Amino acid sequence: VFQPMIAEHSASAHNAAMQVTTNDTLLATALAYLDLLRTTQQLRISEETRDNAKKLADLTSSFASAGQGSQADANRARSELIRHRVELSRAKENRRVASARLAEFLSLDPAVEIVPQEPTIVPIDLVSLEMSAGELLANGLENRPELAELQFLVCEAVYRYRREKYAPMLPSVLLGVSQSSFGGGFGSNIDNQRRRFDFDATVYWELRNFGFGERAKRDETRSRYDQVEAQQVGMMDRVAREIVEAHEQVKSRKERIEISKLGIKSATNAYQRDLERIREGEGLPIEVLQSIQALDQARRLYLRSVVDYNAAQFRLQRALGWPIQ
Repeated sequence: VFQPMIAEHSASAHNAAMQVTTNDTLLATALAYLDLLRTTQQLRISEETRDNAKKLADLTSSFASAGQGSQADANRARSELIRHRVELSRAKENRRVASARLAEFLSLDPAVEIVPQEPTIVPIDLVSLEMSAGELLANGLENRPELAELQFLVCEAVYRYRREKYAPMLPSVLLGVSQSSFGGGFGSNIDNQRRRFDFDATVYWELRNFGFGERAKRDETRSRYDQVEAQQVGMMDRVAREIVEAHEQVKSRKERIEISKLGIKSATNAYQRDLERIREGEGLPIEVLQSIQALDQARRLYLRSVVDYNAAQFRLQRALGWPIQ
C-alpha cells in the first residue's frame, strides 16, 4: 500500500541530490575558469610591468654612463627589473597550475595548457542588481534542489511512518496456484487419472514483540521524520543566508570595480607625465620607478575587483539554484 509512494519519493530525492551535485560542479568549474582568467591577466600585467622596468633600467644605465645620473639609481632600477622578472616567472607558474586545476573539472589532459579565448577579463552580469533581496529569496527558495531533496525526504518519512502506523491492521496476503494430475489404483497399477487445479489464498496479520515492536518502529520512523523536517528548516535558513550574502557581495564589489578604474586612470596619467618629464630633461629616470609600481598595483587591484565581482555573481547563481542554464 505504502511502498510505491515511499519508492517514488526516494527516487525523486535522489534526482534532486544529483542536481545539487551538478550545481556544485558548475560553480567549482566556473571559479576554476575565473582563476585561469585571473592568472592569465596577471601574466600580461607582469609582462608589461617587466617591459616598463626594463626601459627604466636601460634609461638609468644610460644616464649613469653619461654622468647625468648616479650609479646607485641604475643599480636600484636593475634590482627592480630583477624583481619583476621573478614575478613574471611566478605568474607563469600560477597560470599553468590554474590550467591543470580546470582540466580536472573538465576531465581533460592536465598536461595540455588551456588558453582562454577572452583577450581580457570583464565584469559578468548574471543577476540584475535591480532585483530586490525579497525577489531573490523567493526565487532561491523555489529553485534550490537542496530544498526539493529534503521535501521529498520529508514525504518519504511521512509514508514510512504511516506504513508502520497501519502495519498491524493491514494483512499480508499469500497467493498460490498449482496444477497437476492425480490418479490411483490397486497395487502398482495407477489409473483413473484426472487433472487437478488448486488456488490457495492465505491472509495473516503480524504483531511484532506483542505490540512493543510496533511501537518502537513507529517511534523510529517518527524520529526520522522530525530529523528531516529540522534539516529542511535549517536548509531554508542557509539558502536565505547564502542569497543575501552573495547579493551584498555583488553590490559591494560592483562599487569597487568603478573605484579601481579611477586608480588605473590616475596611475596611467602619472606614468605618462613622468615619462614626458624625462624626455624633456626635467627629471631623472629613477623618478619613474614609483609610477611604474603604482600602475602595476592599480591594474592588479582592478583585476582582483573584477574577479571578485564575477565570483560573487556565480555564487549568487548557485545560491538561486542556478536558474540560468
